Amino acid sequence: MFRSVTLEMSLKPFRIMTPEYIERVCAGVFEQWKPLLKHREDVSILLWAGDGSEILDYAGDLSKSFEWGCYLGTANNPPADENDPPMLNLHAKKRLYTKDPPVMTYEILKTVVRILKREGQKACGCRIRVGATFDIGPEFAVSDFKYKRHPEITSGQKLDSFGFIDATAVLNSDDRPYAAYPSGIPAGTHFGTFLGKQSQRYLGDMGFDYLWLSNGLGFSADPWSKTGKIFDGERFYPEKLAATKKKVLDFWTLFRKECSFPVETRGTNNSVGIDYATDGVPIYDLHRAGLDITPPPNSPWAALNGNYGLELMGHMTRICELPEHPIKFRFYIHDPWWANSPWYDRYNGQPHDIYLPMAVSRIDEKGNAESAGTLNILTVDNSFGDMPDSCVYEPLPHLMKAEKDCADRPAPFVWVYPMREYATADTEQLLSEMYYGDMFVCGAINSGFPLNCVVSADIFMKLPLSLFADSVLISPVQPNGAAQERLASFAQRGGRVIFYGTADRLSSIDTGKTVEKADIAADPSSLLLAAERFGYTFRHERKTNAKAPAMTISRNNNAFIFSVHNPDTTTDTLVGFPQGAPILDCGETELCGGLARCRFSRCEHRECRLFVQQDTGVVSVKEMPPVSGYYRRVIRISGLKNATVLFYPETYCIKTCGFVNAADVKRADCIDILPDRQTWRLAGTEGHEEHYIAENVSGDYYVCMPFRKPLA
Repeated sequence: MFRSVTLEMSLKPFRIMTPEYIERVCAGVFEQWKPLLKHREDVSILLWAGDGSEILDYAGDLSKSFEWGCYLGTANNPPADENDPPMLNLHAKKRLYTKDPPVMTYEILKTVVRILKREGQKACGCRIRVGATFDIGPEFAVSDFKYKRHPEITSGQKLDSFGFIDATAVLNSDDRPYAAYPSGIPAGTHFGTFLGKQSQRYLGDMGFDYLWLSNGLGFSADPWSKTGKIFDGERFYPEKLAATKKKVLDFWTLFRKECSFPVETRGTNNSVGIDYATDGVPIYDLHRAGLDITPPPNSPWAALNGNYGLELMGHMTRICELPEHPIKFRFYIHDPWWANSPWYDRYNGQPHDIYLPMAVSRIDEKGNAESAGTLNILTVDNSFGDMPDSCVYEPLPHLMKAEKDCADRPAPFVWVYPMREYATADTEQLLSEMYYGDMFVCGAINSGFPLNCVVSADIFMKLPLSLFADSVLISPVQPNGAAQERLASFAQRGGRVIFYGTADRLSSIDTGKTVEKADIAADPSSLLLAAERFGYTFRHERKTNAKAPAMTISRNNNAFIFSVHNPDTTTDTLVGFPQGAPILDCGETELCGGLARCRFSRCEHRECRLFVQQDTGVVSVKEMPPVSGYYRRVIRISGLKNATVLFYPETYCIKTCGFVNAADVKRADCIDILPDRQTWRLAGTEGHEEHYIAENVSGDYYVCMPFRKPLA
């Protein structure tokens, strides 16, 4: 369950700067999202006032105006004028979001923060936090500080010719007064020190509760790139690691020395391994430095480029070990800067970027499956300052369903990720292996491999191996010999493992009944072939060159939850499990050679409790109205022909289900005969894959789950 929910918004809805108008806008936000905000421990508003330059420029005078995010396109580009063609791209020139946007002062901003807290408290009855934002690039607001007065700090990756802030930079002198530096900035001031001092003053004066650092600030100056200070695209430079890591840690140490407010982070678009191998990002050390910073959420870039492999893979690497903070999920509904609303024009009103990342879980130190505990909505307003009701009410049921269906046990495939070893590596060989290994897993997910559960190698070492008995473990050849030995022990006890790595690393691995391997130099779909040798089949018959469906399979209440994004709805996917063909709820499934042939729609999120071993035919599963004082759920499975059927009931009724042959029932909504206790028998080890099995059955059956407590 989400402990907290954050609604992100810009200042664009505040078109009139009177307290009455501000109050109406603030009250409207909480009224729109009220169903999502009920029963949360806390609710937050993350306010995108500008790009953070309002923090850098702040001099302590509340009457002063500041540059804010009133543009469409890259704010630091020149403005479009009447001589420009109307179709001119927003990356070429910016435009105002509305005619004559209001002037923003720090006093107005302070009023907005105060009213947001007041209206939120009235609407939600819980603590309301309001956060400020800081971004490293040129997109959101005009910044004289970054691009005129102090360009020395913008040596990172470029967007539209403007560099990103490198948090490890040192400032040149500046005699302009600032709140924390009334006599100006002395030469040689570390950016972390300056930002920390300015933030402490600004956040306190404005009434903010926390600070959000956007687009990789504090992690990398190249947050979207696959190269950096350690990797130039061809060669890794481990000799640069020590100095690079120290600079990153110095930024955080210096910043935290001056700023005591809570800090939340967006992070980069990449994984722990890629970030470290390219830019020396010491995420393991940062987690243990007592800095009180939250781990980043899933990257929003899957909405922009459809790379769900990168989103899911990167997110898993960052959450496999966590400081004392919950997993954060962030969903991209509107973009307040680039004249697009992803819910409509990138997702086409489909919730795949809800269900796929929400299916991601980690196995924690107690052996529990942990899913997202906080939710961020980016943003509640669109690029024109509108807050359309449709973009609340359409995705909202899916957000709440994804929360309800969160994982409660290890998934069929669990990634054993050596987070500590990867984030403390010091050899060119290991840098190369972690970089290309993470890219391989990204490619495998994009090829349709359903990987959405992770455990760090260190945590794996502390947990009983029996916890993973129902899963296939996916692991690089572990850098830690002890972890590699434990994986070998797991395999010797019958546990299934797929190792991936370089041919040299894999040469030491013996394959066999329970061990397979995949070379990262091969096509990433080789991971699918390795899984097929354990009885898991995921084949795609494509009629175009479109990407394969991205798929996750999580476990909730003893069901298998399939979530799918299918880029091309003419693609057929053939799926098989060791248990048989999965028959998804509320639909028909064609069986071909014992596999389920599925033609997924653009987005699917469906429960699977039934597996069928049958060569051909069409099998359907349909939820029925129970019309019963005894049965709570009745599911009809039809089209069985001498089949073996496995049924996974809800956890509460594993030993109390009933099964009725449909031929013995006159009406589907009048099941009043004793269940068939002989055809169906309980199988599986208690606590592991408990299910019912029936062999050589034909026709239709009703599968019945009773009420938790008999009705009076």
